[in-house]
Amino acid sequence: MMHDRKVTILLAAYRGAAYVGAQIESILAQDCEDWFLILSDDGEETADVLDYYARSHPDRICHHRAGRRFGSAQKHFMYLISRFGGEAPYTMCSDQDDVWHPDKVRRTLEAMEKAEAEAGARIPLLVHTDLRVVDGELHETDPSFMHFSRIDGSRLAFHQLLVQNVVTGCTMMINRPLAALAARAEDEPRMLMHDWWLALTASALGRAVFLPEATMDYRQHGSNVVGAKNAGSLSYMVSRLKGDYARTMRDKSAAQAEAFLQCYETELTEKQKEVCSAFAAIARQGRWARLRTLQKYHLWKNTLPRRIGQGIRW
Repeated sequence: MMHDRKVTILLAAYRGAAYVGAQIESILAQDCEDWFLILSDDGEETADVLDYYARSHPDRICHHRAGRRFGSAQKHFMYLISRFGGEAPYTMCSDQDDVWHPDKVRRTLEAMEKAEAEAGARIPLLVHTDLRVVDGELHETDPSFMHFSRIDGSRLAFHQLLVQNVVTGCTMMINRPLAALAARAEDEPRMLMHDWWLALTASALGRAVFLPEATMDYRQHGSNVVGAKNAGSLSYMVSRLKGDYARTMRDKSAAQAEAFLQCYETELTEKQKEVCSAFAAIARQGRWARLRTLQKYHLWKNTLPRRIGQGIRW
């Protein structure tokens, strides 16, 4: 499925017939035409829509049938990145239910090319952006996902990303060297999300860059698997403090850190290996030892309520 465009866009669909047409139309409306779109369906529920667009735009769009089920967006995107991430200098990921702003590809590509000019074409690079949060009918909920979720998209240091992901996969662009590194971990079962893993890889072995501008409408509806959460609401804070949610996420992110260390150990610096090992072991520590580890390696999340939650619920 080779092509001569600068950007490969990977769209992973799952029962997405209600919204995927609007998303593809928004990609077709980009003011930059140097892209090629690969459509993939986790099942066949969306196949007719994908076939229609592939037939209508054979020079810009193809429908890839993997012949297998993935069961999650993380596994689906990692498969697509591993298979197609090397076919163009840059790769973008697209969800099925959003709407891209007309300048999304161009603005992200400009930021990527600037980063590449500064760091070098062989350095693994990732660029991600903000999003506009909208409801199912595209009415604005918040002009900034970062504000809505109370996260800081510029917190891209390796130790910060170990404990908290700030990269939303549908906003990111990665270059070919980063795609090659990601392919090594395609079937890693301890990976939490593809965007989190890619952000960690770029931060540790290259560079991650934040473009603080919304480049798309992030549609929130009843079928969202992850979605945007209003982190300033009382209900959100209560949901994170009750039950075993905090400890479950602690254990899963620690397991992901251990997997990351095992996958890229030969490329990591001694300091990176130290902090990664320390975080991977945090679930096995007692409360006071855990707090000392958090403090020593600055493994705190980005807001006071979240940090209090780490101290109380971890």
